[in-house]
Order: sequence, then C-alpha cells, then structure tokens
Amino acid sequence: MNGTAQEEMFIRKALAKVDKAARYQLIKQIVVSVLAFAFAGWLAGRSPSSELKIECTLIIMGGLIAAICTTKIMSLVNRNTRTILQAMAEMQEGAFHAGDRPRL
Repeated sequence: MNGTAQEEMFIRKALAKVDKAARYQLIKQIVVSVLAFAFAGWLAGRSPSSELKIECTLIIMGGLIAAICTTKIMSLVNRNTRTILQAMAEMQEGAFHAGDRPRL
C-alpha cells in the first residue's frame, strides 16, 4: 500500500468511528435524560422534608444543567470532528488539484 491509500483508509475508519460515537452518544443522552427526569420527578413528588427541600432542588437543577451543557458540548465536538474528517476525505479523493487551496 502506498501512502495515499493508507491515509484514505485511516480517514474512512475515523469517519466510521465518529459515526459510531455519535450514535452511542445520542443513545446515552436519551437514557441519561430519561433517568434524570425520572429521578427529579421522584424527588419532587416525595413528601417534603423541611431539612432538604431547597438543597435537593438546587442539586437536581445543578445536575440537570451540567448534563445539558455536557451533552451540547459533546454533540458539537462530534459534529466538528465529522466535518473536519469529511474535508480531509475530500482532499484525499482528489477534490483539490495541485495549487488549489483547501476550503477548511
């Protein structure tokens, strides 16, 4: 195998891994969101305890905000990684001629 064939294979494998990671992340996001909302609902529906009412609410809201932020960051990372790898694949397939500048 020459260098370009190896690079092309590497890019294809990387794209496949990014697709797989994106699907896994989506499934994980759905499962965690359902569990977090179920737990929040369970805590909200319990008989109120004067000692932990405000603290539990703050902890739940903080956890939900952290989970939403983490999910958003991971989705952006996956999307940007895929875009970069697709641009690299276009370059490898000869989309750019000698002397042309890449459109990254």
